[in-house]
Amino acid sequence: MCGAHATVRGFLGELVKQSETDVLVDMEAGLEHLSRGTGRHVSRFLAVVEPYYRSMETARRIAQLAGELGVTSVDAVINKVRDEADREAVHTFCVANKMPVVAEIPYDTSLVDAERAGRPALDFTPDAPSVTAIRRLADHLLSTA
Repeated sequence: MCGAHATVRGFLGELVKQSETDVLVDMEAGLEHLSRGTGRHVSRFLAVVEPYYRSMETARRIAQLAGELGVTSVDAVINKVRDEADREAVHTFCVANKMPVVAEIPYDTSLVDAERAGRPALDFTPDAPSVTAIRRLADHLLSTA
């Protein structure tokens, strides 16, 4: 096993054992951390799903691998929604794969502008539609923790 994954898996295991609060971990996109068991100590996964086949297929595999690790709660965050066709495609996929949708983040060029400026979107455009949606997601996660 890769030393980095073993270290992170061990660290997460200890953190979860010793923590009396919830811990949010942003893992890199893809499946490697799941196939190596890095996320076995978590209780819930949020799969960020974009309205593209490869992204939806990756989300399906995330849910499958999470289940193999014993994590039964896999929720979807729909990202980069441009129009009703994007929304419908991902919602249909999520329903078919039993992944509850907990948030929807619209496609928002202000995120690109904030990135180019080297500033957090929260500071750069605090009232942007995407920032508002992310705030709602954070509130939802805190209320369901």
